[in-house]
Amino acid sequence: MNSLKRLYISIKGQVDQVADEFENHEALAGVAIQDLQTIASKTRLHLHRISKMTEQYQKQLKEQKEQEILWTNRAIKAKKQDEQKALQCVKRLVQTKKQITLLEQQLQGSAEQENKIRDDLNAIQEQLQILKTKKEILAVRQNRSHLQNALQDNQSDPLGNVQQVFDRWEERVASSEFDAPAETTDALSNDFEKEEETMALKIMLDKLTESDNS
Repeated sequence: MNSLKRLYISIKGQVDQVADEFENHEALAGVAIQDLQTIASKTRLHLHRISKMTEQYQKQLKEQKEQEILWTNRAIKAKKQDEQKALQCVKRLVQTKKQITLLEQQLQGSAEQENKIRDDLNAIQEQLQILKTKKEILAVRQNRSHLQNALQDNQSDPLGNVQQVFDRWEERVASSEFDAPAETTDALSNDFEKEEETMALKIMLDKLTESDNS
């Protein structure tokens, strides 16, 4: 039993290690953030709908309260002229009051639900900002860690490899320059240049001699 347990733990550790090596944490974090953004969008849509419902209840409540004042005034006015008509106004007033009570309850429930959804949305947005910032920080730290590991690995030195490429390039260019054929000399041109130089020297000598004789 103990041997089987140790074998299971060993295999599980190897599987976890392989899974961790192949797991792209940055990509998984991006998917998680995207899912949370989808939830935020749905929550925002729900908040919009409940806000519209709250506004509708407020509008209806305002209208019913205006009706309450209207039927109250009508009942008072009709009592002096027609009691039966006044009673009908009172009946309509009672119905209006019931409607007001119902609307007030609906408005309260809608407002409470709206506040709750708004709090949920704020919490989601706050969490999104935290996760985005954390994802960026961890990505930078991971990239830096990978670079440090690469630099510390003697068998895999990216900067050294790059330097070697430039060194080999420079050696090849220098070798090509050394092996380049020397420019061929023009014998005829050299002969003329020597003669012209000798003639110029003779002219200078003659002038020196003439000035010395004089």
